[in-house]
Amino acid sequence: MRVFVEEAAKGAERKMRMIASLPDAHVALTLLKFCAGFVSVVHLMRAVGAVFDFAGIDQATQSCLATITGIETDASAWALASLPVRLGGLGLHSCADTAAIAHIAATFDGEACLSSLVTPYVLPHAMLLNEDDTFLASLEDPRLAPFDSVLEKIQDVLQARDNYGGRGQKVWSTTVHGERRKALLDSMTEELGRSGQLQGPALALKQVQIRARIQSCSGQHASAWLYGNAEADPRLWLSPAELAVAIRLRLGLPIAPMPSICRLCGTGSADVDGVHARSCFSGGRRTRMHNALRDVIADFARRGLLAPAVERPVFSNTERKRPDISYVRDGTTVVLDVAVTFPLQPSNPQYAKRAAEKPGGAATAYATAVKEGKYRGIIDNEPNPREWPASRGHLRSVSVRFSYKKL
Repeated sequence: MRVFVEEAAKGAERKMRMIASLPDAHVALTLLKFCAGFVSVVHLMRAVGAVFDFAGIDQATQSCLATITGIETDASAWALASLPVRLGGLGLHSCADTAAIAHIAATFDGEACLSSLVTPYVLPHAMLLNEDDTFLASLEDPRLAPFDSVLEKIQDVLQARDNYGGRGQKVWSTTVHGERRKALLDSMTEELGRSGQLQGPALALKQVQIRARIQSCSGQHASAWLYGNAEADPRLWLSPAELAVAIRLRLGLPIAPMPSICRLCGTGSADVDGVHARSCFSGGRRTRMHNALRDVIADFARRGLLAPAVERPVFSNTERKRPDISYVRDGTTVVLDVAVTFPLQPSNPQYAKRAAEKPGGAATAYATAVKEGKYRGIIDNEPNPREWPASRGHLRSVSVRFSYKKL
């Protein structure tokens, strides 16, 4: 068995070396995630558990990522990369950390399968604990020791209180990933404090930004760019340089060797983390991004035969407050407004503070609340809401017929 497992592991490592040699970095990263590393040995892990050390495959995965992106990840960055995408990581799961859970879950799943084939069938759990060395080694794996909640759930199965319906590996891995992420956030902020590089308010802001960055990456659709779609427009695939910068930003690694003066505003310090570069108001970058998003949404509405109007006045009591997009549907004027948000924006620390408190979309939710307040104020001050101009009719009721959709 050991020889077979070692040969399979070597085959997985050879596959990763082949993937790393591909010229298209984004395609290579996608193949690494879905065709190599963890996914290629998950059945082996379920069969042999912690008896075999899968750390070599983890090292090969880390080396493959470095070859593809040109990024050497430190311990914290790799710990983040090994978390699921939905938790702000890259989804390159650690085989060594998962092997024990995989084998324990497979053992219980096998029991459930036998129970359905042979009735009555009850696996004597005492045999697992006393005679199955592979199961016992997985249960006593030191990597599981910090996760009391997972061990309690395993005990529930052993004592026939719960069998998790064949979902043990998913349930337990989800718990482990969540606790690892929490521990990682705490260790990153504590390490920053111990380093002595920042003090006082600057340290507090940086610690909030670390949490806000990872929380923001956990939001819905925040990782849509990460792994490409073979059927997507080729322009949606990132170039090697773009991918390297995007991965660095996601993992909290510097994108420049040293700080410099921003060439757009000439006053701000372009920090190595790219915070100023993504929040600088000079150069028109944010306006161009806003207009590009607005035009894409308007194009979708146009294809849906909604006849959208772009930047057209809708309210009679102000000419300056023009919604980005408006259209009429079933006699209701629908207003859509686009906002480009950045949770680490230094000029608005409320973004980072809110983004650090909960996963994903906090900055967007804050901007949405601001815009809703703006439009609600306009509606409340509208002198004659029944005569509001619209492209095909009139608004019949302010409170009922007005619709605001957040994007």
